[in-house]
Amino acid sequence: MSGPIDAERAGTVAATSCVPMGNLEYVIESRHHGSVETWFVVRPHQDLAQHYARLGVVLLPNCRVVVEAESLRPVGLLPGDVPVAPSPAGFNPYFDLPPA
Repeated sequence: MSGPIDAERAGTVAATSCVPMGNLEYVIESRHHGSVETWFVVRPHQDLAQHYARLGVVLLPNCRVVVEAESLRPVGLLPGDVPVAPSPAGFNPYFDLPPA
């Protein structure tokens, strides 16, 4: 039973960490050479455009920013006009984000 509680706590920590960068949409984790790499995908706050510009990122309308989780350094942009792909098995409340 500790799995879901730990996942919920980790999600809360991730969302709190991203507040200065924008609203957290996704957490992405991958294994690379035996270590886990984590990125956050956030909807940036438009009032932070100058902050992002200082970091070398020019915000586009409705974009998402990919942020390296450990350093909170932006590493790229995702365009806002990319449609969300439907899940082949339908909505899964344990893994899918709720519809906006």
